[in-house]
Amino acid sequence: MAREFDLVIKALAERYPAHLVQLVRGMAVEKVERMEKEAVAVERESDILLKVMENGYEYLMLLEVQTKAEREMPRRLLEYTAMQHREFKKPVYPVVLNLTGRLQEERYSFDCLDLTVVTFNFRTINLADLPGEHLLHHAPVGIIPLVPLMRHEFPAEEILARCVERIAEAPVEWQADLYLGLAVFSSLRFTREVILKVIEVSKMETSPLFDGIREKWIDQGIRQGIQQGIQQGIQDTILDALEENIGRCPEGLVNSLRAIRDIDTLKLLHRRAVKAKTIDEFMQALNEAVRKNN
Repeated sequence: MAREFDLVIKALAERYPAHLVQLVRGMAVEKVERMEKEAVAVERESDILLKVMENGYEYLMLLEVQTKAEREMPRRLLEYTAMQHREFKKPVYPVVLNLTGRLQEERYSFDCLDLTVVTFNFRTINLADLPGEHLLHHAPVGIIPLVPLMRHEFPAEEILARCVERIAEAPVEWQADLYLGLAVFSSLRFTREVILKVIEVSKMETSPLFDGIREKWIDQGIRQGIQQGIQQGIQDTILDALEENIGRCPEGLVNSLRAIRDIDTLKLLHRRAVKAKTIDEFMQALNEAVRKNN
């Protein structure tokens, strides 16, 4: 798993272990605590190990988080489940959490001659199959950064905006990590341009985790700001040219023009605006540009 996703999912597991267990089990449990990975002989980067008390029953939950479904995963999960069981001598509940993609398998087995040597069962959770709208309103706050990767019927910016509203209800000291998690995981589905329209860099840069990925998000934010400044500058120049040639522009024209962000298209419209003698003449060029951008 890429470093930024690994850093953030581990941080969420550290702060909200019970929330992750609730996502898997569908209910709250009495007690959850993070286990120390250093106790295991072979360290792996993509796993989370939790000790859970559920209805008086204590077990370990091994959570393997993948940015995309992998067919080789069951064998790796079997290996690590066996290692944890041997090390801690406790029952282990193995889970695969796919951030994107789908893996339907929940069983792995193999035979040798007349023996069934291994029959290994595990849980598979594909975020793409979960009802995002329901969990947005009812899941604990530690799950909200994962909600944009779930099933939705709404546009990207609306999903992100609703997630931001939920995070704003959390204690202030939790918010930076949650905003950062929301931005990082959303980048698996949406462009950074879309994300940074909804989540300002200032909301997440106070998170200790931000230092590890600062350049990627700060640079993107700066580039986006420069791009938006250029776009607005050309749009303003177009409106000035139109007002000089044909008088005040109708509001509908202004709104349509502001919606166009492609620099080359705006440059073309500027040339048309300089030569336009009537509003209809320019509107024909503008409508054609809108169609192409859509």
